Amino acid sequence: ALELQTERLKLDTDLKTTDMRRLLLFRELHLLKEFEKRDVALASRLENKRQEKSDLVLRISECQERLTAKRTEIEKLLAKDKEIMAEYNAAVGENNKNAEALQKIFRKKVKRPKKKAADADADDADEDYDSEAESGSEDEDEDSDLDSDEEEVCPPGCDPALYERVCELRLKRLDQEDVYAEFQRSIEALKKENDGLIKKEKALDAALLETDRDIESFQNEKQRKLNELSVVVSLHLSQLRHLNARGQLPADLAECLVFTHDGLARLSNRIGELVEEKAELRKRQKDLRRKKDQLAKERKQKLARNEDLEARALDVQLLKFGQQVDLDSLNNYTVNKGAEELREKVALLDHKQQRQLAKWDARIKQAKQDLVRATTASTQGLERVAALLESQAGLETVLNKTQKAGSAISVPSSGQEEAVERGRLVQMVKLQGKEIDALKVEINMLRRKGGHVYSPAPPVPAPQQEMLEPSVGPDGQY
Repeated sequence: ALELQTERLKLDTDLKTTDMRRLLLFRELHLLKEFEKRDVALASRLENKRQEKSDLVLRISECQERLTAKRTEIEKLLAKDKEIMAEYNAAVGENNKNAEALQKIFRKKVKRPKKKAADADADDADEDYDSEAESGSEDEDEDSDLDSDEEEVCPPGCDPALYERVCELRLKRLDQEDVYAEFQRSIEALKKENDGLIKKEKALDAALLETDRDIESFQNEKQRKLNELSVVVSLHLSQLRHLNARGQLPADLAECLVFTHDGLARLSNRIGELVEEKAELRKRQKDLRRKKDQLAKERKQKLARNEDLEARALDVQLLKFGQQVDLDSLNNYTVNKGAEELREKVALLDHKQQRQLAKWDARIKQAKQDLVRATTASTQGLERVAALLESQAGLETVLNKTQKAGSAISVPSSGQEEAVERGRLVQMVKLQGKEIDALKVEINMLRRKGGHVYSPAPPVPAPQQEMLEPSVGPDGQY
């Protein structure tokens, strides 16, 4: 009956603990639902910003690729300009008497007829308007061309064929300049677009950073709200020590704290440690004061000696030179060859030592890597030894149980089979012992090489029970 009552009490305790745990989980769920909308909004905001950033990066890369292609085409245009200049130089020659006049003609800018661009799918009104505009521009161009033809004549004594060739090369050069100017305008437009995209990227980075901060602040707020929820902890009566004079718990436990045995012992020991630290600090303070007084006396003596030496030096300067000499400026005006040579030697020695230090640093780095490898190998060996020792202990336990069972059980069994099994187990234990000895020899060799061997970690002690202790104020009052 007592066992059933104890079991019933345990069951009631577990049920109450489960109910309290379920109530805590319900409160956490309610709190998380309150934060769900804001959490989803921040997550969608972050996702949208990241998507915008990826799209913007793609546009920037495309713009840069187009800029690179335009620059390549400009290089081709420049090469073509060089070809035109080479053709002009080859046509005119070096010793041509009309070279200067031909150069002026070649460099002269003239108006040329614009290229006609007709669209077959355009409306009739648009075609009429374009034709009128083109006819007017053609008339103007023809008039200007006529004026230019009337102004320009073949230089006297120049070959007409050469003059026509120079005019053709001039037209080619002007066409190339127009194409080059068009490319320059497109490059400027691409640069402006690229700069605008970069500014947008910076703004997006700032927005992403701000979003990350908002999410972090939101998560901290959510965690703070979750931490404010009360958690129920089941304690044994033996763990309750906050009792009044009548041996009862007080009505209000709001100011109580839960401590482990080790935590309370550390707090108690800390009082003595603080007293010892205070005494040590006072002793150090006395020593520092004594040292300060001693240094002050030595400083006074040094100052008096410096004044005496300065007075003697002034007397010597007045006797020799009749005035006070500034030694610092004198050292600046004079060149000390010995000091310069020493400085050069020091610089060379410093350079040499720096190279040696670099070599030694490389050797030290290699040695550290070797040390890490040796340490890893030795640690693996130790782990293997520990596993073998554990296996050996298990085999010995099984062997002892087998021997005891063989002597206790009265069931008839074959003595020959039991002897064979015992012999097999003994042989396995011997083999494992030899393997352990071989691993120990290998570990000792690694230790001689300078590797550090780490022993396996000791078993973790079982957690101590918690107990309820009263909180103690700074004045020692409960």
